Amino acid sequence: MLRVHFFLTIALLFCGYNHVAAQNQKTQVSGVITSLSDNLSLPGATVLDVSDPRNAVNADFDGRYTIALKNGSTTLRFSMIGYKSVDVKVDNKSVINVTMDLDVSALDEVVVVGYGTQKRKKVVGAIDQVNNEAFNGRPNVNTTLALQGKAPSLTIQQTNSEPGAGLNINIRGVSTLGNNSPLIVIDGIVGGDINALNPADIESVSVLKDAGSAAIYGSRASNGVVLITTRKGSKGKPMAIQYSSLVGFNTPKFFTAPVHGYENAMLRNEAAYNSGESTAVFTAEKIAELKAKGDTEWFAEEIVKPALQLNQNLSFSGGSENSTYLVSMGYLDQESNFVGPKKGMERYNFRINLTNEYGKFKLTSTLAYSKQKISDHSSSTSTLMVDAFRVPLYYTQKDKDGNFLTNDVLQQFNSLGILEKGGFRKYDNDDIFGAFNAEYKLTSDLKVKGVFGGRAWSGNMYARTKQVNFLPQGIYGADRDTNEENQKTLDLNTQFMLEYAKTFGNHNVSALVGVSNENRTERRSALYTKFNDPDLGTPTSETVIGKNSYTSNGTDPNGNPASSKSSLNSLFGRAGYDYKDKYFAEFSFRYDGSSKFRDEVRWGFFPSVTVGYGLTKEDFMESYRDNVGNIKLRSSYGVLGNQNVGNYQYQTTYFTFQNAYGFNNSALSGTGYNFANPDIQWEKAATFNVGLDADFFKGALSFSFDFFDKVTSDILVPPQVPGVYGTDLPDFNSGKVGNRGWELTATYRHKGKAVNQSLTVNFGDSKNKVLDFGGQERLTGVEELQVILREGLPFNSYVGLKRDGYFQSVEEIQGAAVPEGITVQPGDNRYVDVNKDGKIDDNDKFVFGNPFPRYTFGATYNVDFKNFDLSIFIQGVGKRTMMIRGELVEPFHYNYGMTMYTHQLDYWSPQNPDARYPRLANNGTQSNTNNFRRGSDMYLYDGAYARLKNVQLGYSLSPDTAEKLGMSKFRVYVTGQNLLTLSKVKFVDPELSEFNNSMSTNGANSGRAYPTQVYYGMGIDVSF
Repeated sequence: MLRVHFFLTIALLFCGYNHVAAQNQKTQVSGVITSLSDNLSLPGATVLDVSDPRNAVNADFDGRYTIALKNGSTTLRFSMIGYKSVDVKVDNKSVINVTMDLDVSALDEVVVVGYGTQKRKKVVGAIDQVNNEAFNGRPNVNTTLALQGKAPSLTIQQTNSEPGAGLNINIRGVSTLGNNSPLIVIDGIVGGDINALNPADIESVSVLKDAGSAAIYGSRASNGVVLITTRKGSKGKPMAIQYSSLVGFNTPKFFTAPVHGYENAMLRNEAAYNSGESTAVFTAEKIAELKAKGDTEWFAEEIVKPALQLNQNLSFSGGSENSTYLVSMGYLDQESNFVGPKKGMERYNFRINLTNEYGKFKLTSTLAYSKQKISDHSSSTSTLMVDAFRVPLYYTQKDKDGNFLTNDVLQQFNSLGILEKGGFRKYDNDDIFGAFNAEYKLTSDLKVKGVFGGRAWSGNMYARTKQVNFLPQGIYGADRDTNEENQKTLDLNTQFMLEYAKTFGNHNVSALVGVSNENRTERRSALYTKFNDPDLGTPTSETVIGKNSYTSNGTDPNGNPASSKSSLNSLFGRAGYDYKDKYFAEFSFRYDGSSKFRDEVRWGFFPSVTVGYGLTKEDFMESYRDNVGNIKLRSSYGVLGNQNVGNYQYQTTYFTFQNAYGFNNSALSGTGYNFANPDIQWEKAATFNVGLDADFFKGALSFSFDFFDKVTSDILVPPQVPGVYGTDLPDFNSGKVGNRGWELTATYRHKGKAVNQSLTVNFGDSKNKVLDFGGQERLTGVEELQVILREGLPFNSYVGLKRDGYFQSVEEIQGAAVPEGITVQPGDNRYVDVNKDGKIDDNDKFVFGNPFPRYTFGATYNVDFKNFDLSIFIQGVGKRTMMIRGELVEPFHYNYGMTMYTHQLDYWSPQNPDARYPRLANNGTQSNTNNFRRGSDMYLYDGAYARLKNVQLGYSLSPDTAEKLGMSKFRVYVTGQNLLTLSKVKFVDPELSEFNNSMSTNGANSGRAYPTQVYYGMGIDVSF
C-alpha cells in the first residue's frame, strides 16, 4: 500500500513538473503590421498580450514586431492612434501579420450638421460636437448640465440647484438685448425640450456657432443652434441589452456660516455703541449665559438634509440587414434636500427609435415620452432660505411639544413649520415627441426626403397652502389658497427636401433644397381660490374665486393672451463643393416668413458663405503632412435672424380686466388695448468667423481655434414710456449690439504599453458692446446697485459709487466729499468724487464690470490602467463681475437679519484699518446710510472660479472574464460631483448667476439660494 502511494506521489509530482514546465515555456510571435488603406507599414503600433497587459511591445520603423508570450493560447491586441484595434487569437502560431483599418470615428468622424451630416474632415463651419462619453457616469439630471464645460463658448449657468430649477444656456455670449436662447433641434425637429431628454439616450450633440453652419436655420439661429441626435440600433447586430444604475446622495453645502451666538450678541453691542446708544443690546450676564449654553442648531442646516438621487436606464438595441431598433427606458428620482414630506423631481423616459429599408426606400421613426413630476413646498425657496440664514444661533425653531416658534427676528413664521406643515405645489408634466422621416433614392446621387414631427406638451400645477400657527405669534396660510394652472402646447414641423451628391473625379459637389412649415399653438388657464376646506382643499361656503383666475379665451393677470398661435414658413438650401479635400466652399440660405410680422415685411432672407483650405493637402506640404499632421483654414460670413418677440405686435390688440371703475356701488370690468407697431420686423445678425484646425504627432494632438465678430442690428426692444401714458408700446427695431470673441479646443491622446491617457481642454471668451441705442440710455435698479444700457458699454454693466478706502480720522473727514445730508465717522466708506464738486451724488457713479462670464473653460482628463479607469473633469470661469447683496454684505441687514457671518468679521476698527467692510453701525444711523444705502463696488466681487465638477474611478472586468459570465461588458465605478471649488469669493457659490440667459434679473445673488449640492455615488454599467 505504501509502495502504491509512493508511485502515485512520484507520478503526480512528475505531471505537475511537466505542467509547470509547459506553462513556463514561452511562445515567440513575430510579424508585420500594415495599413489596410495603403498597405504601408505602421511604425509604433502597440502589440499587447490581453492575458498579461504588462507584456506589450511596439512595432519598429518597418512595422515589424516580436513578442514573447507565456501562454501560446492567449489573444494579441494590435492598436494605434487613428486605427481600429484588432484582436487575434494566437493558437500557438509563431507568425501573425496584421492589417489595420483607419478608425473612422477618429479621423473621419461623422458630424451632425443642419439637415444632414458631414465627415469631420469636410466640415468648414464652426461646429463643436459632444459625444455621448460626456454623459456617461455623471449624475446630471438633465442634458443642459451635462454639457457644461464640454464645448468652448457654450456657457451654462444656474440661479440655484433646486430640483427642476431653470438653467441658462448661451452660445458665444450675449449679442442681443432680448432673448439670447439658442435654437434646440432634436432628431431634426425644431423646438423640443432639451431637459426632457434622458441623457443616456443621446448619441451626440452638435453646437452650431457661426453663420456658415447655422444660417440654414435662418430666423432662429442668431443665438446659435444645438442639434441633438439620439441613439439608434446597429445593422446586422443581435440584440444588445444595456443597463446602467447610479445611486448616490446630494449633500447640501453652505459656503458661509454665522458667528457663534455669544459673538453675535457682542457684535450687536459694538454696533449699538458705534451708533451712540447708551445701553447695550445684551448684558454681560446674558452674553456669558449664551456662551455657557452653546450654540443652537443653525436654522439653515436644520431645514436641509442629504437627499437620495437615483438614475436607472435600460435599453435594447440591434438590427437586421435592413432595419435597426432601439428601445430605452429611464427613471430619475432626485429628492429635494428640504425636510418635511418628500419633495423633489421624478422623471420617466421611454423611447423607441426604428429604421427600416425597403430597396430604395428608408423610413426612420422616433417616438419619445417623458413624464416629469415635481413636488415642492408652498412658499418661496428664497424666502425660506433667507429666513433660515438670518437668525442668530441662540434661537430654536421648534420646542419639545412640537410647536413652531417665532422670535424677535422671525416675527411671523419660520421655515421649518412651512416645510413640514405648510402645504405643497405639485407639477405634473407630460411631453410626447415624435418624428417620421421618409427617404427615397431617385437615383444613386439624388434622393427625396419628407419629415413630419412635433411635440405635444401638457403641464399641470396644483398647489395648496395650509394654515400653520406659530408661537408666540404668527400665522402662515390663513387664506388657505388652492390654485390650479394648466398649460398645453403643440408644435408641428413638416419638411420636404431634395438632396444631391455626386463625385466627378476629384470634384465633390452636393446640394440640398427644402421647404418647411412650423406651427405652434398654446393654451393656458388658471383657477385661484381662497378659504377652501383646511384639510381637503375643496370649496366650502366661504370659498372665494380669485378675480385673477382666467380661461384660455381670456388674458392672464399680466394682460397677456391665454392662448396664442404662430407659424413660420421657410425655403432653405445648401450647396457645397470640395476638391481633393483641399479646397472647400459652401453656400447656404433660408427664406423665412413669420406670422409675427405683417405681410409686407414678413419674409426675411438669411444667407451665408463658407470657405476652407486644406493647406497640408498641397504637394509642397507632403513632408509636413507625413511627419507632423494636417492644417485646415476656414472662414465664414453670413446674416442670421431673430424673431423672438411676442405675437401680434404689428396689430392693435384688446383685452379685458377687472375693477376698471365703480358704478352704482359695484366694480365693473373694462377694456384695455396695446398699440401696434406695423413696421416691426426681423433682427439681423451679421457674423464673421475665421478658424484653424490642426493636428500634430500624426493625430495624437488635435487643435482648433476660432475668432468671431458679430453685429446684430434692428434689435427689437421695448421703448420707455412714462407711467401716466396708460399703456405699453410694442417693440421697435432700434438697437445694435456687437459681440466678438475667440475659442480654443485641444485634445491629446497617448496610448502606452499599459496606460492610455487623454486630455481635452477648451477655452472661450466673448465681449459684447452696445453700438446703438438711439442716443439714449437706460438705468435699471438691481437692489443696491444699477445696471446700465448705454452705447459703447457692455450690455447691463454695473453702475455705482467707487470706494476710496475709509475715513481713518476726524481730520480726514473735514472738507471731504460726502453724500448730501450725511454725517460720517471714522471707519465709514469714502467715495471717489468724480466731478470734483465737493459732494457725492449720482454724478459720481462709475461703470464697473459686466456680469456675463468670460474666459470660460473646461478640462477633461482620462486615464486607464489595466482594468481601472479614472476620469477628472474641471470647469470654471476666468472672469466675471458678480454682485452679492443684502445680508451677505451688510451685517444685521436693514433690521431684517440679525446675525453676522464669519466672513464679515473683517470689518473696520482702529486696529483693522484696511478691512473689507466698514465699521459696524445700527440701521438708520448716518453711518449705515452712507455705507450700505449708497450702492457701491463694495457689493461687487470677483466671480472667477475653478470647480472639480466630476471625478469617476471605475473598474471593468476583462473581456474574457465578462464573456465567461455571459456579459459583453461589466463596469462598476464611484463618482463625485462638485467636490472642490477654488475661488476668490468664499462665502457664496461662484457658479450661481444673478441673471438669466437674456441678462435680465430678479435680484442679485445673496444668501437666498437653494444650497449647492455635493454628490457622492456608485454606479454599474452592464451590457449583454
